Amino acid sequence: MMHDFGVSLSYTVILDLPLSLDPLNLARNKPVVAYDPSGRSRFGVFPRHRPQDVRWFETRACCIFHTANTWDETRVIANRTQTTAVNMLACRLTSASLVFCAGNIAAPVPIRTTVEQEEDQCRLYYYRFDLEGFENTITHQWALLAVPFEFPSIRDDRSMSSARYIYGCSTSSNFGTALGRADKIDSLVKVDVMTLIERGKKFPPRSVTGCVDMRSMEEIVASKDPSDPVKVFKMPRGWYTQESRFVPRVDGKSEDDGWLLTYVFDESQLDSSGTAPENSQSELWIIDARNMRDIVARIYLPQRVPYGLHGTWFAEDEIENQRPIESIRSTERAVQYARTKSGDWKSKIKGLWGGGRHHLLNALS
Repeated sequence: MMHDFGVSLSYTVILDLPLSLDPLNLARNKPVVAYDPSGRSRFGVFPRHRPQDVRWFETRACCIFHTANTWDETRVIANRTQTTAVNMLACRLTSASLVFCAGNIAAPVPIRTTVEQEEDQCRLYYYRFDLEGFENTITHQWALLAVPFEFPSIRDDRSMSSARYIYGCSTSSNFGTALGRADKIDSLVKVDVMTLIERGKKFPPRSVTGCVDMRSMEEIVASKDPSDPVKVFKMPRGWYTQESRFVPRVDGKSEDDGWLLTYVFDESQLDSSGTAPENSQSELWIIDARNMRDIVARIYLPQRVPYGLHGTWFAEDEIENQRPIESIRSTERAVQYARTKSGDWKSKIKGLWGGGRHHLLNALS
């Protein structure tokens, strides 16, 4: 079962994990979702336009629901720039417990296996898939930090490149305990992944189970080092947040010059049974992404926003400059739309298609 995949400028990484979904298991009195810890995880890496050239990389069983970033590693060979490796950051889980927590259903009895079991955890992992050798080798695969990390996000214009910062959600509770219930997010984490990757290459952790930064959440929060590669925005007691989105400052001076937007909720509004009343309200907080400390604005919303919702950010000019759906579909309706526009409609429609635009223009002549 695959929920997400990695995309670099030239390659795609698909995930073949030992997590299956079979509705027919209901008739067999078996769990619909099953995870096999004795299985193998496979990563299929292939050139974007040549999926038949896929190369499969195998490693220990795990679950991955969200990738954070994927980028190519290149060098010039015989006057040609060639991709020598594909790098990927992903949130790696060691069990499927979180799947059942999200669905608020009881997890099945774990499958017995002789394979060494890892403790329940979800960490930000670094993978490097070597494309130069004849053997399909994952040269690096280890966690960047020990604290829980999920729902990753990145500055959009740095995706598919070696972006320095990844933002994500975490919890200050013990993660083994967190997996036993639908845990609430009380921390937003900013990770300087390039610094931790370089540290890991210089002092390699144990493959698969190793970790570069072994500090606890408390140790990271207590750090006074302005150049610390991990920074945490801790929610006030009783407040919880969810997935954040990065919004860059116009003409910003650094990659992290901007803000994080996130929905938050004060649980003091819950009634005695733990239910949110109809008049409860969430807030939208805007946090300085550089120092991960200052709340620069709080927007009071008219109602509560449930935990767990994804979101994205669109700038005002992106909203205003949206193209009508008719102008970006190569259908008869698009042709009619173009013909009804006044002026030089051919120059307007030019550029809406990639390599096939000249074929369309010829057809319209």
